[in-house]
Amino acid sequence: AWVVSAFLTDRLFQREAAVTRDFVQNLLVTDGALEFFARPDDPALRERFVDTTRHLGNMRDVLRANFFGRDRSVLWSSDPQLIGRRFDDNDELDEAMRGELVVHAGSIADHERAKREHEGLSPQAAFFVETYIPVVRPGSGEVLGVAELYKAPLALTDAIREGRLRVGLAALGGALALYLSLFWLVSRAEATIREQHAQLLEAETLAAVGELAASVAHNIRNPLASIRSSAELMLEAPAEHGDESARDILREADRISARITELLRLSGPAKTAATAVDIGALLTECVAEHADAFRRRDQRLTLDGPAAARALVDAPLLAQVLHSLLDNASEAMPAGGHCRVSVDAGDPGHLGIEVRDDGPGIAADALPQVFRPFFTTKPKGLGLGLPLARRIIERMGGDLSLASQPGAGTCVRIELPRA
Repeated sequence: AWVVSAFLTDRLFQREAAVTRDFVQNLLVTDGALEFFARPDDPALRERFVDTTRHLGNMRDVLRANFFGRDRSVLWSSDPQLIGRRFDDNDELDEAMRGELVVHAGSIADHERAKREHEGLSPQAAFFVETYIPVVRPGSGEVLGVAELYKAPLALTDAIREGRLRVGLAALGGALALYLSLFWLVSRAEATIREQHAQLLEAETLAAVGELAASVAHNIRNPLASIRSSAELMLEAPAEHGDESARDILREADRISARITELLRLSGPAKTAATAVDIGALLTECVAEHADAFRRRDQRLTLDGPAAARALVDAPLLAQVLHSLLDNASEAMPAGGHCRVSVDAGDPGHLGIEVRDDGPGIAADALPQVFRPFFTTKPKGLGLGLPLARRIIERMGGDLSLASQPGAGTCVRIELPRA
């Protein structure tokens, strides 16, 4: 709107100047006052010229009128004090003397209305037009002089105001139409995205439910088969296989219970009771409980770290995480492997625990998925150990990360808040 209004205003000023030029030129030619520029000393021509220019000075919109001769002196002016003065340093006058129509236009500020040329000016006049008009000889185009008119045209002011108002309204209407169109497009796009997002969530939920059902069925069917076989043996030879079959039944029942407990803890609310725990003692106890299992597989399990290190944790949940990590390390390593558990107390705000094994490591394509529920690289795994461990550690305000390279083993690091 501003660009279009400025363009239209400039064109109106130019048109006003062109009309004024034609009017002044025709008036001087018609009254026979044009030759006064060539013979300013002729009394008859001067009288005729003064009568003609006096009419121009008395026009309603004209605030000031000056007529310059070829020598740049003022031959006549509506301000008598300017008559006879010479203006050599005037760029606009120089351009007009070369035959160019020079137009200066702009707004009349409130503080400018006190000037002498603005006295008695109508408050409706908001623009001024200062025009330097070359006065030329018809036919030859010779410049005889220059007429300078300083005007405050009311009709032009009204036209500019109306034009700006219409351009502004048109721009506002166009902007409103564009905004409504974009708003409709964005609203429709948002509704489409929400619908697609809901469909995606539904599909992911169904996929997760199917995956969960498959995992639960796989991990419960095998223990149930063992329980059934043990029960059949007890029926066939109750005295001979009773004790062993009963132990098998108890072991497989505990296995089913552990799987269900993992699922409940993974999906249950965050319930932790953090207290100041001696991490060194907790690690020593966990390592001692797994020492026999590592020895049976011809593996080594060592603990390194400070004897006294305390952190704000839930001791039973942290022990569950450590047991899960040690089980994973033992299952991943071959006979003769070495698993090192270490404590890093260098950070004053956190306590670090690392479980590092000498296993085959994790493939690069599988590494980003190790914390995704139900993803596992073990034939009989449920895929809940690492996701559940990370969730437990995060509930306690810590962090669990994993680094692994094929052939170089795996390192799981736990960061815990210090007590």
